[in-house]
Amino acid sequence: MRARIASAAVGDDVMQDDPTVKELEDRVALMFNKEAALFFPSGTMSNLAAVLCHCQQRGSEMICGDNSHMFLWEQAGAAQFGGVSPRTVKNNNDGTFSLDEVRLAVRPDDVHEPITRLICIENTHNSCGGRILPLSFLQGLRALADEFGLPVHLDGARLWNAITAVSCQPHELSQHVDSLSVCLSKGLGAPVGSVLVGSKPFVALARRIRKALGGGMRQIGILAAAGLQALDDFEKGILTHDHVRTKALAAGLRGLAAFSVDETIIDTNIIFASLSGAERGFDSDKVKALLKEKGVLVSAWAPQLIRLVVHRDIDDDGIARAIAALKEVSMLLCG
Repeated sequence: MRARIASAAVGDDVMQDDPTVKELEDRVALMFNKEAALFFPSGTMSNLAAVLCHCQQRGSEMICGDNSHMFLWEQAGAAQFGGVSPRTVKNNNDGTFSLDEVRLAVRPDDVHEPITRLICIENTHNSCGGRILPLSFLQGLRALADEFGLPVHLDGARLWNAITAVSCQPHELSQHVDSLSVCLSKGLGAPVGSVLVGSKPFVALARRIRKALGGGMRQIGILAAAGLQALDDFEKGILTHDHVRTKALAAGLRGLAAFSVDETIIDTNIIFASLSGAERGFDSDKVKALLKEKGVLVSAWAPQLIRLVVHRDIDDDGIARAIAALKEVSMLLCG
């Protein structure tokens, strides 16, 4: 990837004159069978631009899951910068939500209420543990959205993991949405980048919005080159290794007194481990600190919950060392 960066041909992307960026955007658009794509420095910015494209009128409303990344972790950017309010429906444990609740959430044509303009989903679903949205859910949501004339945007930061896990072609998942954002810097390991995909008019408007948000960049072929290498690696199946190693890591947690994991809900590369620390006087922050001392980094997700994510730079030896550290911490805290 560093070699690909060093040899990248570059130009001025604000003037749409960077050949490597064009190659990346064309490749991603083709993969998802959409008309166009646009490179962004982050998924947060690409998701925000998507909402602003779909909801051009202030006072619009978007429907999303109450556990979605766009609702929880993107600083209410749509409300801050676009005057777009979120209306949440309850996420199920698998990342889906009730289509009946969505139907009820769509606003009637009433002068007292905001106007429903957009439905947002997430695949894989981060806060639900890297779960993959079932195809039947995507099909049902598409039919419902069409009934109301609403676009669907997919936060696909980890969509590559879903594609790998279900062994499908990218366009088989993207055909059910109007736009999607895919990340190059998570499982695929590029240093920077997200790509927003949709129709040509949608992407043309997104380009203007990206510039207004401060996302216009110049000779960024060096970043796009890393993204191209990431896509090459994706097509070679690197995420399969992450998924296998995640299962191994979950198996290594079995029987440890401090941790509890439901292995049946692990779809991809994310594990949520519950702690038995409330009655023992420790919490996720303490576990996080103890593991960090042993060279293992986890997220303290809630007082009695930690998140573990496997990525391309963690090999089999790294999994073994993580399991050993988890065992040591469990023994230290629980005896």
